Amino acid sequence: MASGADRISNLPEGVLHHILALLPAQDAVRTCVLAQSWRDHWRSVPAVRFAGPTDWAGGVDVLIPFVDGLLRARRRVAPLDSCEFDLDLDESDVPKIERRGNSWIRRAMRLGVWELFFRFSVTTRRFAFTLEERRLASQHLTRLELMGVQGNNAVLDFSGCPALEHLKMEECDVSSTEIQSPSLKYLTIQYCLFYTNYRTRMWFPSLVSFDLIANVGRVPMLESMPSLETAVYVFIRDLDWCPAFSKLKTLVLSEWFVTADLGALLWFIFHAPLLEELTLEVSVEHKKLIKKDGSYQPFEQSIATTHLQSVEIICKHVNRIVCKILKALNSIGIALEIIRIQCSDHFSYLVSVIHLCVLISTPTGCDMWWVIDGPSRLLKWSEGTAATNQIDFIADLL
Repeated sequence: MASGADRISNLPEGVLHHILALLPAQDAVRTCVLAQSWRDHWRSVPAVRFAGPTDWAGGVDVLIPFVDGLLRARRRVAPLDSCEFDLDLDESDVPKIERRGNSWIRRAMRLGVWELFFRFSVTTRRFAFTLEERRLASQHLTRLELMGVQGNNAVLDFSGCPALEHLKMEECDVSSTEIQSPSLKYLTIQYCLFYTNYRTRMWFPSLVSFDLIANVGRVPMLESMPSLETAVYVFIRDLDWCPAFSKLKTLVLSEWFVTADLGALLWFIFHAPLLEELTLEVSVEHKKLIKKDGSYQPFEQSIATTHLQSVEIICKHVNRIVCKILKALNSIGIALEIIRIQCSDHFSYLVSVIHLCVLISTPTGCDMWWVIDGPSRLLKWSEGTAATNQIDFIADLL
């Protein structure tokens, strides 16, 4: 600046700390050379992010002493709100980091961290960081995110973290017969590996939101979750683990529910009496209906409740599976007018209760209507023949 004034240094300390918290830790520390007044700002930044060491000169041999030194320097200064480890390693560096990584996690927790993120990846192949077999203990930790780690019974017992409310596990090897937390409210487990010969027991009595997405292995066994309100469930196995979801209001089910008798879908609806929003993701063809061991007995009475406000079916196109779902939902008392079908071919269908009324919104913005009465009789459609084949197909399926 022409005047030579240092306006940045005159900013409030809280603003300076917020700016430094957005930088990788090594860059935040480098600001100590800017001026005498900047010498110690990095010591009290509320959030620290360690990233590397693939882009570091000296690699892991420089990263390790840097992290050790910074965490040591944080003692007896301002509390640490957030600590993030984003480690992208060469395979040869894994043993060195494993010796220090567990120590870093626990040192961060001793600093009173509220949010802890530990992400581990190896450039050449998937490689899990092995968490040591010790329970985590913190009175302050409220959020924990783990990626690329291997767990165990001790470290996945979060009863020593009474303030923990948010847990996310991604691309992890669970390697535990149980996961538990009395305080957890929001849980996401995706792309993780469970045991193939044993069901992991999960106990989260305070859980209100649960996403279990695209995991491998046996479906975990869930204990009662009386507070659960939102669930996204994407797995390839059975439902025997499921408790009743007395407070569940929002549910997303992926293609695994498309069993031959749709019993899995009906089971979920029956065991979620307060369900308000249901989303069904269908991507399989009618010749690939999932055959499930055992069977579900059809419900003789209507199980639809007045709480269900909307059902959305997401699919590539309307096929026999979609029509079968419509019939199943209607047979248990779910009115067709609350069902919307969203296709990846940009068509959007609104279904009515007496006739099958379909509104198509095409990419060009042209709206077309048709009404089908009975199993196959087409009553009317708007001008234009672009959708004629699709109309005939739907009419033939019903």
